[in-house]
Amino acid sequence: MKLNSRQIQLLRSVARSANGIALEAVSEAHGISQRTIYYDIKTINDFCATNDLGVLRVVDRHIVGSVDWERAWQLLSQGSRYYFSAPERRAMSLMYIALSSERITIGSLTETFDVSRNTTIADIRDMKECLDTFGIRLVSYQKLGYQIRGEEASIRKVLWHELQRLEGMECLTALRDFLQRTLVAKTGEDIDFFELCRCLIKQYETDLETRCFLEGNGLESTMIQISWLRSLDGHFITMGREEQAALMDTLAYRSILRSAEKLKVNGIHLPSEELLYLTSLLLGVKTADFASQREEDEYVSKLAERLSTNFERVSCLNYIDKGIVCRQITHHIRPMYYRMKYGLQASNPLTSDIKKMYPLSFEFARRATRLTGLDQLDDNEIAYLTIYLTAGLDSKMFEDGDTSSTKVLIVGAANMSTIMLIRQRIMDACGMNFDYSFMDVAKLRRWMLDRYALVIALEKLPDQLMGENVVKATPLLTDENLASIFEILKKNRIVSRYNGVIEEIVDIFKNVIPERDHDYLESDKLYFELFRYFNERDYSSALESRTVVSEPQIAKQIVSVPAESTWQDAVLAGCQAICEETGSRLLVERMRNLVTSPKFQWYRMAEDAVVVHCPMQGDACGHVGAQVVLAGGGACFPDGKPVQAIFCLTTVDRYSHWGTLYGIYTAYSDEQRFAAALDGWRGCALPVEPAESRR
Repeated sequence: MKLNSRQIQLLRSVARSANGIALEAVSEAHGISQRTIYYDIKTINDFCATNDLGVLRVVDRHIVGSVDWERAWQLLSQGSRYYFSAPERRAMSLMYIALSSERITIGSLTETFDVSRNTTIADIRDMKECLDTFGIRLVSYQKLGYQIRGEEASIRKVLWHELQRLEGMECLTALRDFLQRTLVAKTGEDIDFFELCRCLIKQYETDLETRCFLEGNGLESTMIQISWLRSLDGHFITMGREEQAALMDTLAYRSILRSAEKLKVNGIHLPSEELLYLTSLLLGVKTADFASQREEDEYVSKLAERLSTNFERVSCLNYIDKGIVCRQITHHIRPMYYRMKYGLQASNPLTSDIKKMYPLSFEFARRATRLTGLDQLDDNEIAYLTIYLTAGLDSKMFEDGDTSSTKVLIVGAANMSTIMLIRQRIMDACGMNFDYSFMDVAKLRRWMLDRYALVIALEKLPDQLMGENVVKATPLLTDENLASIFEILKKNRIVSRYNGVIEEIVDIFKNVIPERDHDYLESDKLYFELFRYFNERDYSSALESRTVVSEPQIAKQIVSVPAESTWQDAVLAGCQAICEETGSRLLVERMRNLVTSPKFQWYRMAEDAVVVHCPMQGDACGHVGAQVVLAGGGACFPDGKPVQAIFCLTTVDRYSHWGTLYGIYTAYSDEQRFAAALDGWRGCALPVEPAESRR
């Protein structure tokens, strides 16, 4: 008689142990019942008795023995059948249930794996618990035996997961023999199916000029056979349109399709429904794999909301209708997610143009994607998201704060001749031709001002209607009026795109003309003459790469709070400093409510720096700027990390602060520059008590 490998292993364990081995240890190690252990001991003793080797006994629930070990090893057969460990046995049992053309029952599994009925029942119980986590049921039918029921995508994931447990050579050999027998029985074709799958993969590696599978353990070839068997039984994976489109646009899919056509010519039909699955299998999943399709769908649907929320945080704005923005983003995020899932690269011919024309929007979108956990996105994907994230804003949104670079509003014009006079005066002064509109003061609302690059008020406006793009003027536009207009227009995207080259020209002339003439070089008249020169010659193509970085409008007086201050104390101290500078009486109270509200917006722009959104919309003293607050003790923000500097950014609308915010990100995200600035701030900071303490 012969012993199987489990019994041989048990005999070896007893030989190596001076005091014997506990029954519980054997049961746990092999995943078998004690009844099976006693059966193995009886079989070993029969073998020993036949060969006069000695005997094994159970003493105090420990297996001990007096055996002639040297003679025993000489007699043991090296060709004994491989015995599966408990995890391997359960994995193989699941393969039999999912793929076999025969009826699988407790009795057949007991006989196949040479274990007791109790051990098989325990294996079934463990498999059910495991499958439940994937939403899969293991059910038994009198005529069909055990079957698995559930979403096919989840079943394939479980089979792939269990296949990893069978990486040992003996396990894989046993599995491949089983798959070969089953495929021959179901197809009627007596060919080497494993080698056929290897040929398909070889074609794939040739087409994609890669070597990633054939040098491995062959699990991919085995999984192709598994998918073939499942599809022959009518079980297919249903993919959404976006995932199908992402896969069908790949060289990998075209390679699989080519191999399928070759097989069809030779009478081997690979189900067309499986081609996309095989493509996904060979591409591999590059993101976190989900237990079910439902979980994946939920993740994708929530991704749009998280991304839009983070874009609001980074850019310090609030969408008017966030639902519309989320729906628009979702249309792009789903195909984007599948490109991420399979490691596919997006092609975006507009990436370079978007980065040059909308540097602020692109930077905010890039930071929002990282905050959302999408660090792996490249510039092509971020450029797409930039368009979707800003599509919900004014369609003529303008990067340096104005929402329209081409419109001017005249408030209080008496007649059309007044409008024509102002239009001609601006044209003569700076060479810019805008679309002009006019409106009565009584009909004007504060939110309307955000639509225009420039607002010229010919009548006195209430304080709540004054904004950074508003100029009080007369119909004749005095030199003082023009100076104010020039300051606003210099921030206009049409003008600011030439800032870099204009400043370079002025600097060159400063080096070659007398210092007494420098005033003319810095005049608005020369600035707009140069602008008109470049604008008329459409010089923009040569200047697109020049990104204008606004200087951060940071308050000159830096404040610091005591070491024991909380982050709320620090924020309120900064707001109090802003109120003292601007005369506002509303900001501190507003922020006192916001710091305890879910609507509070903050963003960690660097390891030791945080930007806090301090809205001043509707405040007569509202302005765009940033107050730096130093937290001496490193106040911890809600993410549990300390912060050294807090930038309290005040805003008056949705966009006008973007230039300042972009300047802050650009200037202080670099660790070395931030550290240098921090040292300078500490030397001149004004210590203050938190606003909460002075309440």
